[in-house]
Amino acid sequence: MSGGSVLLVSVPAVHLSGLDLPGSLYPWRCLRDAVLPPDLRLALLLVMQSAEAQQTEIRFVARPEIFTHGAARDWLDAQSGGAQDHLALTDGNTLRLIPGLRNHMFFFPRGMTSREGALNRLVRLVPEAFAGLASQVNGTLTFRLGSRWIRPPMLPLGFAVTPVGEPAQYTPFVWLPGNHGYAGVLSAKEAMEGVPLPKPPHYVPLTLGALSDHPFVVELARQVREVVLDPAKGPLLIGLPALDRDDAATKDQVEAVLEAFSRSGIALPRLSSWAVRFVAGMPDPAALAGARLTLHAHVPFWHFGRDIFDAVGEVTLTGSGSLSGPASLFSTWLGRAVPVRRIRPQLGLLPVTTGQVP
Repeated sequence: MSGGSVLLVSVPAVHLSGLDLPGSLYPWRCLRDAVLPPDLRLALLLVMQSAEAQQTEIRFVARPEIFTHGAARDWLDAQSGGAQDHLALTDGNTLRLIPGLRNHMFFFPRGMTSREGALNRLVRLVPEAFAGLASQVNGTLTFRLGSRWIRPPMLPLGFAVTPVGEPAQYTPFVWLPGNHGYAGVLSAKEAMEGVPLPKPPHYVPLTLGALSDHPFVVELARQVREVVLDPAKGPLLIGLPALDRDDAATKDQVEAVLEAFSRSGIALPRLSSWAVRFVAGMPDPAALAGARLTLHAHVPFWHFGRDIFDAVGEVTLTGSGSLSGPASLFSTWLGRAVPVRRIRPQLGLLPVTTGQVP
């Protein structure tokens, strides 16, 4: 995608069903004012900011699959302002391309296990569609087609400044063995904004993909136990994961993390502690000055602006799987080498029981 041109952009049709669009080509304001999933809204904001920086005009196209040939295609060619590129934002369920244009893909729900599974199934069903992509935005999709390995070129896009959203909400760590739902309720009841930190924190944002990495969760649960028992080792900030449901609240996000901890085999103290804090939303960059930032390979790094990466004192990429692809992508995107810490699975851990808890 080159600057000074016109770029056609499409989003999954499921997010257009309730919108009053003026036609098959529609302006940004139709999506800007719509109720959209946070990850899709963030992806659109990134695309719009990047296009503005490159002096590229954006025209949104509804149902791009109908403009493949004939009169419909002639109409699109006449109305698209000479666009040669099409960016398809996908949730993993569909990938709608426009033949004859350079097609690019932006898979936006990174870290959402169900969506990543859907994308992998789609690649297996129609690998030829993905093989023809001109680029993938902030992605490392690689797959085999016949005797060839296919990896569409990565197109790095990022925010200079982290987008301003709802103020971050901080809640304390609460552990009630066997009753994680109620612990989530108790934690969410104490939610506060702008809670001061005694010193630069260790910040670990989570996704459902990160929580599905058992060795990583074991390691994080150990850190939680250490900080709860010795607050001087904190503060530890745990970024709450987005859930794949529209009605999810903070208490549900906390419960998802606690459920993962309960499967780790690590005995956690039955305590409430502000030394370990859950955070819903993006912390202010000032709160992360000098902090340690640990990113799991299934956390979408592009959610963070350069201001946060400049503010923190240390960034580490981690996970128990292969990290060569994510590390290469992240380092290329960030413009500098990123330390990598691969977590080795540890055998012999037993499930936590109430009697084991201090």
